[in-house]
Amino acid sequence: MYLFFENVALHMFKLWSGRFFKDDNLNNSIPFVLSKSSWEEIGIQMQNNKKNMPLDFGRPPRNIWKHNAGYKAEEWANWITLYSVPLLKSKLPERYRIYKCY
Repeated sequence: MYLFFENVALHMFKLWSGRFFKDDNLNNSIPFVLSKSSWEEIGIQMQNNKKNMPLDFGRPPRNIWKHNAGYKAEEWANWITLYSVPLLKSKLPERYRIYKCY
């Protein structure tokens, strides 16, 4: 669990946010990198829906843009399995929509 949710999920987030490579030219060449404003919007949506989430989901969602460095495996698991598909569905180009992969 920890390998996937602390490593793979974190790297997927870095790839989508344009912070995966040290070279900005490489990050800017990726066609599915979301803008900072998109990530801020996603983070606000997560934060605003905190009170609506069932306790069975575990830890309530935090703003992923602000707090991703402190995410634990449980939060990455919730991000990948619960939040990423609906929140990224309208943000990613059609060709790279992740719900087709899941």
